[in-house]
Amino acid sequence: MSKLLIPAQFQGYSNRKDRSVVIRFETQEQTPQQIAQLHSMLDEFGALYFKGNEEITAAEREELDALESDLFDNPKTHSQRMRNVLYKLWKQTPEGFDEFSKYYSWRMNKVIEHFKAKLDPA
Repeated sequence: MSKLLIPAQFQGYSNRKDRSVVIRFETQEQTPQQIAQLHSMLDEFGALYFKGNEEITAAEREELDALESDLFDNPKTHSQRMRNVLYKLWKQTPEGFDEFSKYYSWRMNKVIEHFKAKLDPA
């Protein structure tokens, strides 16, 4: 896994329509090697840790180096994965649906009803 630790100033953020956030940092001048490392990390999924004007302690470095998360293995949420799988299934077998949104709603209702049937009566 690539690592990058450089001093940076938080410049701002902007919200996106899909509720994600773009964050911007500015660094001081970088060497050609650092620029190459930044370039090699484009589109890589990772973790961002930002700490204000204080030095990062050795313990914090160790904690960051040991950081493990299933987000690195699978950056999509379970609902995003389910939607993607259902989309591929619809492409293979549309079951009479012209639009994916209608198929998705129908298929999710079937899944919901399946699990509701397993609940104890309240």
